[in-house]
Amino acid sequence: MDMSDQSSKKSLFIMLSVFIFVVAGTVMISFIARGYTLNINNVKNGSVINSSGLLSAVSKPKGASVYVNDRLFTATDDVINLTPGDYIVKIIKDGYLPWQKQIRIKKELVSQTDTQLFRSVSDIKPLTLTGAINPTVDHNGTKIVYAVASASASKDNGLYVLDTVDSALPLGRNQPRQIAPNYSYLDWSKFKFTFSPNSKTILATNNTVTYQIPLDSSFSPKMLVDASSQIELINQDWEKQLFQISLPKLDKIPLELKEVVSTESARHISFGTSEEKILYLAKNSIRLPQDIITPPPIQNIQTQSRNIESGNWYVYDLKEDTNFLIGNNNSLTNIAWIPNSDNLMFVQDNSIKVIDYDNTNQHILYSNSFSHELVTPWTDGNKIVILTSNYSGGQENLYTVTIR
Repeated sequence: MDMSDQSSKKSLFIMLSVFIFVVAGTVMISFIARGYTLNINNVKNGSVINSSGLLSAVSKPKGASVYVNDRLFTATDDVINLTPGDYIVKIIKDGYLPWQKQIRIKKELVSQTDTQLFRSVSDIKPLTLTGAINPTVDHNGTKIVYAVASASASKDNGLYVLDTVDSALPLGRNQPRQIAPNYSYLDWSKFKFTFSPNSKTILATNNTVTYQIPLDSSFSPKMLVDASSQIELINQDWEKQLFQISLPKLDKIPLELKEVVSTESARHISFGTSEEKILYLAKNSIRLPQDIITPPPIQNIQTQSRNIESGNWYVYDLKEDTNFLIGNNNSLTNIAWIPNSDNLMFVQDNSIKVIDYDNTNQHILYSNSFSHELVTPWTDGNKIVILTSNYSGGQENLYTVTIR
C-alpha cells in the first residue's frame, strides 16, 4: 500500500470521525434541550437517560434566587432540569416582595415562571405641590385632570392636566399644564370632570352648569358655553364611541363568556398588555364549561373558578382557557392591570395591593393614608399615582409610589 492510499484512508477516517462526533453532539444537545439528562448510576437498570422537563426561571428584575421545594437551585434567568411532577417554586430577591407558585413540570416541555417582582419598600415622590382637587383619570390612564385652589398660590389657581406618559425631554417631563385659570365668577375646584373616549375633551360639571373643554387648544373664555341641555346626548355619543373602540377586543371573547361579561362600562372589562388575559366584572351567575378552547400542553394549574357569580371580578386567559376569581366588587375598588405585566392592583381594606392574574402572590404595595378618589398605575407600570397629604387635614397632592 503506497503512501497516498494510507493518507487518503487517514483523511477519510478523520472526516468520518468528525461527522460522527458532530451528529452525536447534535443528538445529545437535542436531547438535553428536550429535558433529558444522563444518569450513570442507573446503568444497572438498563437506562442511563432520565426523561425530564425544563423550568425556565425568569424574573424582572434578574438575579433573584430560585428555590425549588425549598432547595436553592440557581439565580434567574436560568433553565433547570426537573423530573416530571409538581413543584413549589420560590423566587426571592433582597428589597423585593417574595414570589411563590406551584409549577407542573411535564416530560420534554418547558414551564416558565415569568415572574414580576415588586419593591418591598415604598419610594414616594410628589407630582404636584399646590394641591389637586377632584382629580380624574382618562380611560387609557394617560392623563389626569384636576383643579388647584391654593390660597398661597392664587395666581396659579385653575384647571390642570398632567400626562402620565414619560416625556423624552427631561426638563419637560410630566409637568402639569394649566388648561384654564380661575376667574372671579368661576372656580374650577367646584367642578367634577369626565373625559371623552379619545381623551382630547373633558366635561366640567357643577350643580348648575356643564362646560365642554378641549385639551389640545388654547383656552378662551368664549369656550364657556353651557352644554347642560346636551349632556345626555354627549354621554350617549361617548358611550357609543367607547363601545366601538373596544369592539375589536370584545370580538376575541368566546361566546360562552360573552353572556356573563359586563360591558355596561369601560371600567368593567379590560385586557392585559398581551391582550391574552381579560379582567371582567360578572353580571350573571353561570357555570363556565370546560375546554372552551383547546388548552396548550403547559397550562396554569392554580385553582380555577368555573362557577361564575354575579358581582365578582375574574380573569379569563384566552390562550389557556383558565378562569380565576380575583374578588368581589363590594370589597375591592380601583382595580386595574399594571402595564407591562400580568399583575393587577386594587384597593382593599385601606391598602393598595398587587396580585398575580391567577389570584396568587397577593401583597400590600402601600398602606399609609391615601384617598380612594384616585389610585391608578403609571403608563410604564413602574409606579402608581395616589392622592394624599403629608399630615392629617393637610392639602392633598398627587404623588407617585415606585413599585418596581
